[in-house]
Amino acid sequence: MTQEWHSFTDAQWERIALRLPPCKGRPGGVHRTFFNALLWMARTGAAWRDLPERLGKWNVVYQRYAYWCDKGHFERLLQEVQQPGLEEMMVDSTCCKAHQASAGARKTSGPQAIGITRGGLNNKIHAVCDALGNPLRFVLTPGQRYDSKSVPELLDGLAAKALLADKAYDSDKIVQIAQAQGMQVIIPSKANRKNPRVLDKHRYKARYLVENLFQRMKIFRRVATRFDKLDIRFLGFVHIAGVMKWLH
Repeated sequence: MTQEWHSFTDAQWERIALRLPPCKGRPGGVHRTFFNALLWMARTGAAWRDLPERLGKWNVVYQRYAYWCDKGHFERLLQEVQQPGLEEMMVDSTCCKAHQASAGARKTSGPQAIGITRGGLNNKIHAVCDALGNPLRFVLTPGQRYDSKSVPELLDGLAAKALLADKAYDSDKIVQIAQAQGMQVIIPSKANRKNPRVLDKHRYKARYLVENLFQRMKIFRRVATRFDKLDIRFLGFVHIAGVMKWLH
């Protein structure tokens, strides 16, 4: 693999460098080495102890990563790089297999949205993206939970001209939330709906963009498979993958 696969290019770094919190007592280049280390971890899905020495001591990088997760720095970075096209918004979810390394955390340590499904331990990433398929927000739930339950949290405070989703999201609550936020609902009606909505099939075709988003994010092996015990640690890598989608 080329070096660019595991590190930020100069153009990418320029877009995020000024958006990062100050690094007290450290030279400016420390931020970039730290982010290259996280990108390496996200791409490879390796254990923290396997981090190359040129990217820093693994335990120091991990402790700093955990601190940034706790402070919400990665989520804020995702918000700050966004330049969304809000003609349409799309919501969907994808399942991520939970590795055995992700199990066993104490319940008091923090939320662990890992559920038991027919395929074993699973985690769902719910996403809302803009009209170009760029991510706006992520929510985690256990693998067995219904997709529609995460929508209020995904859409909170967001607005667009239309909301696109598949048939699994056809519920009165979601329709009411979308319409209250001024959005046209472009969701196929379920077979048991008494008064089916007219579906704009031409605009509905654009929904493939949210599926493409998950496909691109799962290039990052630490997103495709959950190795982290706590939601907040796993979400850190999800947000990093989301940032990289915007930088491309």
